[in-house]
Amino acid sequence: MALIAVQSAATLLMVYLVPCFSISILLVPVAWQAALLLPLLTSVIWIVVQSALLAVIFYTGLTSDLSLFATNTSLGFQLFALLTALVAKSEARARAELSRANAELRATRELLAETSRISERARISGELHDVLGHNLAALSINLEVAKHLTVGKALEHVEKSQSLAKILLKDVRDVVSAYTGDNQIDVKHAVEALVDGLPCPRIHLSLPADLKVEDSTRANTLLRCVQEVATNTLKHSEARNLWLEILKTEDGIEVRARDDGRGAHSVHAGRGLTGMRKRLEQVGGKLTIDSRPEEGFTLQARLPLNGAAS
Repeated sequence: MALIAVQSAATLLMVYLVPCFSISILLVPVAWQAALLLPLLTSVIWIVVQSALLAVIFYTGLTSDLSLFATNTSLGFQLFALLTALVAKSEARARAELSRANAELRATRELLAETSRISERARISGELHDVLGHNLAALSINLEVAKHLTVGKALEHVEKSQSLAKILLKDVRDVVSAYTGDNQIDVKHAVEALVDGLPCPRIHLSLPADLKVEDSTRANTLLRCVQEVATNTLKHSEARNLWLEILKTEDGIEVRARDDGRGAHSVHAGRGLTGMRKRLEQVGGKLTIDSRPEEGFTLQARLPLNGAAS
């Protein structure tokens, strides 16, 4: 804002010192910068004030019939610059929203694929247990009965068949145990897909190579927490960098985030932060937020990996 003011003052001073109407064209890029970087009302007031000062310089320092024409022309070009800057801001916001939506979609797709993989593993293990396991157990029982009713060489083959049936039953149970043992959801790829799709700010991500959550509710809570941190930084903090760290603790997962944005004297939780806190509390988690002017925004979220959801 100070640099824009310096540009306005320098242009008006040049118009005052050098009586030339064409110098006032330098107010057009100033108006464009003001509209691009400042709120709409502030930029409109800025353009009106610098145009009024230009008119004062023209009418007091110059005696020309072109003063009114030059003032109106400069104002017209400045308003045109205002409109183009507003369009540029709108398109930039739309691109950012589209990138954010695409990133969320990719992250959700990764999480859904991982959840589907876990469900398919559970279904296959259930089929193996229900179909093969029960039939092999029945076969082993029948072979045990046949062993008591058979003599001679046939008994040797029955005992061998019973031994093979027991080995096969054990193998099926081992396969079922292997399928059901690793039923945690790997959310690493989902978090990476979410972060990589965001255009700004620059996100410095640190997370463990083995980031797994035991159920879909906690996995979704973790992903939405990361999403809300990135979205708030993009929309409100005006930060260039976001440091996001996800680490495992003794009782769960912790998300730590900080940015180099403008910060604030106090944090007023909107719908996003309120929703994040509710999600964490439903699974026994906790959210801590802190911010100071010119020191950015810090957040710490704790997500337990065991215990019943409230």
